[in-house]
Amino acid sequence: MDQTQTYEFSSYASFRETISDLTEQLGQLQEYASSLNLDNTARSIGDVIHKAEGEHFEVAIVGEFKRGKSTLINAILGQEVLPADVLPATATLNRVTYSKEPYVVVEYKDGTNERVGIDRLAEYVTKLSFDSEKKAETVKEATVYYDTEFCRNNVDIIDTPGLNDDEQMTNVTMSILPEIDAAVFVISANSPFSQFEKEFLENKMLTSDLGRIIFAVNCFGTFSKEDEDRIVETVEKRIGSYVMDKAKKVMGENSKEFAVYKRKIGKPKVIGVYAKKALMAKEAGDTAMLEESNFPVFESVLETMLTKERGSITLQILANKIISSGSEIINSIVIHENALVMETDEFMEKYQLAIEEIEDIRTKKREEFVRINNAANEVFEKLQPILDEYWVKIEETAMQVIDEYQMSAEDLKREKLKVVYEKLTQKIKENIENKAQLICEQIQNDINIGLSEEAVRLQSFQDEFFESLTRIQELFYVEPEKHTRNGGVVDSVIGSVIGTGGIGGLFIGFREAGIKGALLGGLTGLTTWVATSFLLATAIIGGVSAFFTPAGIVLMALAGFAGTFTGKFAVDKFLVDERIEKFKHGFKQSVSKQFHEMKINSDFTESVRQQVMNSFSSLKNQIEQETEIILQDTQRTLDDLNETKKQKKEMSDNEKFRLQTIAENVGEMLASTYNLHKALTDILSDEDEE
Repeated sequence: MDQTQTYEFSSYASFRETISDLTEQLGQLQEYASSLNLDNTARSIGDVIHKAEGEHFEVAIVGEFKRGKSTLINAILGQEVLPADVLPATATLNRVTYSKEPYVVVEYKDGTNERVGIDRLAEYVTKLSFDSEKKAETVKEATVYYDTEFCRNNVDIIDTPGLNDDEQMTNVTMSILPEIDAAVFVISANSPFSQFEKEFLENKMLTSDLGRIIFAVNCFGTFSKEDEDRIVETVEKRIGSYVMDKAKKVMGENSKEFAVYKRKIGKPKVIGVYAKKALMAKEAGDTAMLEESNFPVFESVLETMLTKERGSITLQILANKIISSGSEIINSIVIHENALVMETDEFMEKYQLAIEEIEDIRTKKREEFVRINNAANEVFEKLQPILDEYWVKIEETAMQVIDEYQMSAEDLKREKLKVVYEKLTQKIKENIENKAQLICEQIQNDINIGLSEEAVRLQSFQDEFFESLTRIQELFYVEPEKHTRNGGVVDSVIGSVIGTGGIGGLFIGFREAGIKGALLGGLTGLTTWVATSFLLATAIIGGVSAFFTPAGIVLMALAGFAGTFTGKFAVDKFLVDERIEKFKHGFKQSVSKQFHEMKINSDFTESVRQQVMNSFSSLKNQIEQETEIILQDTQRTLDDLNETKKQKKEMSDNEKFRLQTIAENVGEMLASTYNLHKALTDILSDEDEE
């Protein structure tokens, strides 16, 4: 393997090739680990390989209806795969994924599935006819399997129902956003920023989402170049303004977190495109027309977002696993060879010291877990005032809506009152949802700050852990002259690596990067950005962040709101007195009573407490898992050697050659991967500083 190998992964093809190279190396390391009885390391490597093999990107296309979402998807795919129409067409979630054979799998809400021909897709997922709309109401998701170049690169596209077309489907679209890798928000160049789009960006888009969204301003090509530039500039400014205003509310304008956020968030990705022209150009093979549509620029930004920005985290996790596992294999070989040339009495003394060192590490780890628990409790205690005021703030918001609602005496007539009631209850619902989301994002921000601070604090434990492992290795150091023939395995390996890569010192650099990176997901140097980065948070605290995003809390908090204001008020009683103030007063009393009942029946505070504890527990679980992989395998190596020494066995020349070959191969692998690790760290650090 070429130790000076450079990696390029800014395109889908190169990214997949890099993934393939790294998983192939991990497969070789897994074989080596198994042959050395490093069972925990081998099992852990297998888990990482399995996850990498299933790795794919998910891109959701979102926006209001009649913005050209389906046309844009067809333009990405290069052919008309999804149904598109001037009417609101998409009525379900449609996923496009790669397959040589075109077909559709329809997943119904009752849990059943049906495979249908792709020519029948419109019958199941659109509102283009009465029958198809009724059928679509029973469908949860339709997966379109199709042979497209774009999806061949392990990228799935999700076509979502139009926002503001149907409340239930809008909620479906909102629920998937925290789970995807990137979103394309389609805006019409003819009328950018409807009232709904404005409210969506102000209230629904999370402060951590901006880096994962491309804003595609569709229908370019119908304006002059000057007007197109002006539209993009206007959209950029408005989005930036909405995001910054939201961040102020979530983090506090004078907070340290907001200062960091403001410095690093960067400009929104806004690109003008003409999707219909791009589709026509691709179908006709007209390169000039495609350039005119500006679609290649859009596709390049999307590709970079997925592979270089999102993909860098995936690659770094794989690189860290190679470094940590490879250094453990080298360490095992070094201890194995040196222990066998030691005198038995000396080995037994060192063996006992090593076992004591391992137990000392575990004791320190248990002490750290107590500190993590204390940190979780402190975070929850800090949240208590917010939780205590939660229902008060929600009710105040509802009361304010009622106070500010414009009414006339005409509205209190019997034939008008029901309409007023429906409008007012809908307005209340929208405002309390927005208020609940803001409060929940503030809660999540405080939790993320606590997690970030704890991750930074835990770096001292990582240093101690690394130092303890180094001491164990040094216990079994043997002077080179004690080895027979050409010296020890480690001398050969170090000589090989130093000669070409300039890295030696018993692979201290490898071990430091690998072990320290492994304990907290491989990104401990970037934990200060966790409060404002969904992807880094996901990587650092494992799988929990994917569920425990601000959107996750909001969905949990609003679960009981959807059916709250849907007919529980007695309309007739307001007809006794047609005065507006009495109407509003009575309305307030009914609303207040419902909030009182909801508060009694709510477990919101307990749910937040559980989420806090689960988030910090994930930190403990990550450390427990990664440290025990290393400690158990180190102890297994020492125990096997102890048995070998008791039986006075010696290493055969064949065994020496086998270990030396493994060590040399792993050494070359580490040198190459170390270069990738540093490159990825630079990329993520550059993004962190933007």
